Amino acid sequence: MNFQEVARKATITIRRFLNRNGIRNKKVFAIGFNKSASTSLHTLFESLGHPSYHGNKWRDHNNQSVLKKYDCFSDDIPIDMVALDQLFPKSKFILNVRDLESWIYSRLAHIEHRKRTRQNYHTGPKWDTSKEAIKSWIEQRNDYHLFVLSYFSDRPADLLVVNFVRDQSAATKVCQFLGYKGEYRRPMENINPNSERPQHHRELLQRSIREMEINEIELTYDLYCPSIERGASPFPPDSRELKVDQTFQRCQPG
Repeated sequence: MNFQEVARKATITIRRFLNRNGIRNKKVFAIGFNKSASTSLHTLFESLGHPSYHGNKWRDHNNQSVLKKYDCFSDDIPIDMVALDQLFPKSKFILNVRDLESWIYSRLAHIEHRKRTRQNYHTGPKWDTSKEAIKSWIEQRNDYHLFVLSYFSDRPADLLVVNFVRDQSAATKVCQFLGYKGEYRRPMENINPNSERPQHHRELLQRSIREMEINEIELTYDLYCPSIERGASPFPPDSRELKVDQTFQRCQPG
């Protein structure tokens, strides 16, 4: 183990101790859906010397033992983002996104793999390899992304939207957003955007978007599908009226 690695681990240990004792309170929340390079973000956070948690326990803002211990959090969306923002003022939020098509294929592959390798793997109407699940993902993605953009519309310095899968400069953007200078290499944990898609997954997705009357071009969008009417939303109703410039639908490199 070289000196740099020893120093990084020592920094993480010190920061974790300070966090537990309430001396440090600023957090970094990666608030994008799972299968959007959250593992790579977690690796990047740790490489910077931050205590980072990758899992689902942070999603509940009442889980203070986890939230106080770490600096950075990733892997799926929080149950109540507003509560996190209020509990940890001046924190940073990263909306990690990816194009709709590869995101859905990644979720389908993940569920199918778990079904094969885990006994009694739990699925349901909204977490399965089915048209019903895909449709619910698309609707939830629309509602959630628009809500996040609306919520931070007057605080652009607190939100970074980044496609970590496609953007070669994503790591540098994240680090500069967090106050670091220079350029950084992008970790590639679990990123395989060009993997072969099973034919039955392709057919499933095509049937789903036809039934939802989604334009095929929207499969390449990072944020939402403008051609569908959004259904019931758990988020504030004013976020439904937000209009997003279509040029922002693909997070551009550079």
